Amino acid sequence: MLLLPKSWTHDRDLLNSALAFYAELREKFGVEKDEYVKLSDILSKDKPQGDYDKATWGRIQSAHAGYEIGNELLGLLCVVAERTDFYALKVEADLEVTIPEYLHDPELQAAMKKILVPPPATKADEIVTPGGGMYYAQEAPGMPSFVTEGMHFDKGQPLFILEVMKMFNKVPAPFSGTIDKILIEGGDGTIVQKGQPLFKVTPDEKFVEVDPKTIARQKQKTTGEYLQAVL
Repeated sequence: MLLLPKSWTHDRDLLNSALAFYAELREKFGVEKDEYVKLSDILSKDKPQGDYDKATWGRIQSAHAGYEIGNELLGLLCVVAERTDFYALKVEADLEVTIPEYLHDPELQAAMKKILVPPPATKADEIVTPGGGMYYAQEAPGMPSFVTEGMHFDKGQPLFILEVMKMFNKVPAPFSGTIDKILIEGGDGTIVQKGQPLFKVTPDEKFVEVDPKTIARQKQKTTGEYLQAVL
């Protein structure tokens, strides 16, 4: 037996309910499948049609209005697709996807990546040691330093090594950014304390507090614009 996700079964049941609803009404009023406008005109009349009583007619009109609103809301998908140029993506006969040339632009891809997978935001402008121990700038003598001034680093990238009781631990970057200045004085083997600043940095994404009411207003405004486009 095929098991469907709950949301799918709900959508299927709702669709089947709507189809049965309109099939019964078409048969009742002798309306063909392609005469939806004619059926809609009948259902818009205040006076009950057929042999329906007033209460039943009211429920029929309410159900019809609900299904129509659902169809209008589905139109939002088309509006969003139009505004985002979704239709520029094409699936060829061999099922290969043709991607518009402008989407290959590196700067545009970087901007889209920041939206789809935003880097961690932070209030910090320094990298500090997570604990005390001996600091090492590179993995082994003679090897290049993990980072240098002016260098960009990504979240999770090793920045230095902290030795504690002969255990050499690579310390990853907690966020992505750029090394502005190396603050630690001395070279490998320098003893550092927990919380000691090692690098002055500029984060890729700075944490900016936004009023939740402002976000709510923006969501309402955007939703209103899309609904207006449908209506």
